[in-house]
Amino acid sequence: MRNIIWLFVIILFAACSNNDTVADAPGDTAIVNEEDIILPPEPLPWVSDFDTVKNEFFLRQQRQVNKDSLSAEAIINDINAVWDGIKLEYVKISGDTIYVAIPDNAVLGQQMGSAGAAAYMASTTYNLTELKGVNYVNFQMPTTDHVSAGVYSRKSFENYR
Repeated sequence: MRNIIWLFVIILFAACSNNDTVADAPGDTAIVNEEDIILPPEPLPWVSDFDTVKNEFFLRQQRQVNKDSLSAEAIINDINAVWDGIKLEYVKISGDTIYVAIPDNAVLGQQMGSAGAAAYMASTTYNLTELKGVNYVNFQMPTTDHVSAGVYSRKSFENYR
């Protein structure tokens, strides 16, 4: 997802350039330092990140949220926007559990591998348990090689951080 954002920023800069200037000589290349670009934050409070030193995924909270202003539908829309190819659907909230479904989990269950599936499940569980009164996420989906349906909480991912 970050690569897509970088590509978008670079295209945006190229599209906004002034066409009244002299054309670049063949072979000229614009150099953009990563530190010079400020990207908008991802919409989710919690994101999966990768520690290149430890060679493992971890969860990172990128912003605090007001639980009173959150809605299940908004969080699910943000999750779907961030995770390409996975369609999370709201089912209901009952007690302290939100029920969600992933009817077609081919990408999650077969194409992302175990690490990618764990990153999705951890991030999604943390984001949905930001909802006021929600402590558990009940995932309804076909069980595959890399992911299983069931009830998850933040404690399910204690070793993930």
